Amino acid sequence: MPAYRFLYEKRPISGQPSADAVKLTGVDAPPEGWEIVPTYDARCLVAFLISSNQSHPLNETKPGGAGAAPPAASPAAPAAAPAK
Repeated sequence: MPAYRFLYEKRPISGQPSADAVKLTGVDAPPEGWEIVPTYDARCLVAFLISSNQSHPLNETKPGGAGAAPPAASPAAPAAAPAK
């Protein structure tokens, strides 16, 4: 079973294997006659991530990567006592 098990369902193969079944090998492979398929929530998560395409520049940001403000100056040192 892959990581984030709650996003997958292990179910018996009835007839043809599902087109969405995950192909796993080794210790993660399901037993013979079983398949691992993504849940509805997993498909929705993939659709959301694909729709969140960030390969284009965002108009809200300044060019040149100057997004963060400069660090604040350290607090002023206490004033020196007057000379006697």
